[in-house]
Amino acid sequence: MKAARQAVNYAAEQLGFSAVGVAPADAPQGDSLKRWLQAGCHADMAWLERHLPLRLDPGKLLPGVRSVIMLTYEYPRYDARKEEGSVARYAQGEDYHKLLAPKLSDLDETLQIYGGKQRCFSDSGPVSERFFAAMAGLGWIGRHGLLVRSCGGSFCFLSCILTTLPLQPDTPMKDHCGKCRRCEEACPTRALSQRRCDARRCLSYWTIESKQTDAPQEIREALRGKMYGCDVCQEVCPWNHMPTSQRVDPHLLMPARLSGMSPDALAELSEEDWERLFANSPIHRTGAAHLRRNILAFPGS
Repeated sequence: MKAARQAVNYAAEQLGFSAVGVAPADAPQGDSLKRWLQAGCHADMAWLERHLPLRLDPGKLLPGVRSVIMLTYEYPRYDARKEEGSVARYAQGEDYHKLLAPKLSDLDETLQIYGGKQRCFSDSGPVSERFFAAMAGLGWIGRHGLLVRSCGGSFCFLSCILTTLPLQPDTPMKDHCGKCRRCEEACPTRALSQRRCDARRCLSYWTIESKQTDAPQEIREALRGKMYGCDVCQEVCPWNHMPTSQRVDPHLLMPARLSGMSPDALAELSEEDWERLFANSPIHRTGAAHLRRNILAFPGS
């Protein structure tokens, strides 16, 4: 299957992916995810618990799966907002699901030439993407629970291709966090500990996923200035300040209108203007009412 690996490597590079790695589909995942769920760290994101059997066994998603191909795709390192109200880097441009899906489809077609059957995901299915990315040698799992790379840090999307092809797996990378705990120490709500994130305290959860309106006082205070998501743990990571030659797809850059629009102006958008501004953005999934709720937590609102 050496020819298949060479072909997918070449095609992935042409499509803009920054790295490719392969992990065995039957790599033992241990019980860390199960223990995280049992501790209630997933908050009210019930689908994570419901899909646990699928996450732990890729064969339930693709019978006969032999290999997991993991890919990275860069997104911006810096917040392009010129006004108050930060937006997580991954959500500054177009919806990455829509951007990456046709690219993965092209790679699927490439692998079909070699007789493979595939299923492709990019944060769009019950696959332990960070686990397999680490097993595929693309980086290591940092103390904040994200994949960290020695060249490029953690600001990247992960995509995966489950395939029936028996590809040669890559060697996992050594953990390079050492004694550094900057991400844990910088987290505004102390959501990070023991290399896992407790969603019940995570500002990304509260600004994106949570439908609750009665957040604890500590959380409400920390939410001020966070319009969509939180990148604090990534901002302080030394590996995200290392020079990199990786290029960012222009489709993932923030539009000038969103960059310069004040929180008040965003909160006052009509439904028609909201649709025009966020139709192709990950922010659209959260909805106008949710974004307004986040903005109302700003000082003076």
